[in-house]
Amino acid sequence: MVIKLYSIGIPATLNIALPSLLISALNAILAAYSEVYILVLGIYYKLQTFIYLPANGIVQGMRPLIGYNYGAGENKRVSQIYKIVLCMSGIIMVLGTVICLLIPGQLMGLFTHTEATIQTGKTALRIIGAGFIVSAVSVTSSGALEGLGKGIPSLLISLCRYVVVIIPTAFLLSSIFGAVGVWNAFWITEAITAIISICVYYKAISQSQRSQSTVK
Repeated sequence: MVIKLYSIGIPATLNIALPSLLISALNAILAAYSEVYILVLGIYYKLQTFIYLPANGIVQGMRPLIGYNYGAGENKRVSQIYKIVLCMSGIIMVLGTVICLLIPGQLMGLFTHTEATIQTGKTALRIIGAGFIVSAVSVTSSGALEGLGKGIPSLLISLCRYVVVIIPTAFLLSSIFGAVGVWNAFWITEAITAIISICVYYKAISQSQRSQSTVK
């Protein structure tokens, strides 16, 4: 029982810590170009919090529902809940993308009045915002896995999203395209992680269902 608790709790704790590691790594990459890029990254993460907050709230509410239905053997309901939350999160992320594409300057203007920073930020938001839509897949899948008590698979998704894929991609693209390469690393990472998330989620679901069948 204790091992089971740790297998869920430790990955959940690491999921919270990973974004800080990512910010530190990206700051180190961007520092080679200009402090303006570091400032833009900081502003982006402040804005990102507001964009992801509604989606994360829905995912938080999904976890106990999935856990309860999974425990009751209601696998069809688990699938329905996952798909509904995925659609809801997707709609929120679409709105986030549209906002970043239409009014990036106004968003940046909430945090700075420096024209150079605003112009740099407009480019960053438009590029990064393209990845919001597909990020709904990894956010929802990770939350669903935690609801199922699958801490390790959930951590795997977060590692791909915050470390394994994005940091090497940002480093590689920045060496080719400069700081703009870092912005492109975001949507590329979200696309790759979305594919990985679907595979990990359905593999975990399949294993869980087989386990339930064996117990019965």
